[in-house]
Amino acid sequence: MRGRRRTVAAALAEALARRPEAQSAALAAAFAEACGPRLSREVSMRGRLRDGRLLVLVSSPEWATQVTELAHMLCERVNARMGRAVALGLEIRIGPER
Repeated sequence: MRGRRRTVAAALAEALARRPEAQSAALAAAFAEACGPRLSREVSMRGRLRDGRLLVLVSSPEWATQVTELAHMLCERVNARMGRAVALGLEIRIGPER
């Protein structure tokens, strides 16, 4: 394989982003890719709110702090993968363990 390796999440997000009926799945895949494997174990994207923010559940207050600091970068990565501005910010909540 030549060039840069792509993650499964990246390939899935790219394929689904072109299909209107699969936008929520594409967004979830793009968010998982933006987070990377380590952060994805502590954070999950649950959907997009009416105001354009992504609803994100984190496993602890410590992770909430980390995600708050990374919010701008995560949204930029999601938007780049989706090809348009769909993530306008994050609504971060501490949720039960998955």
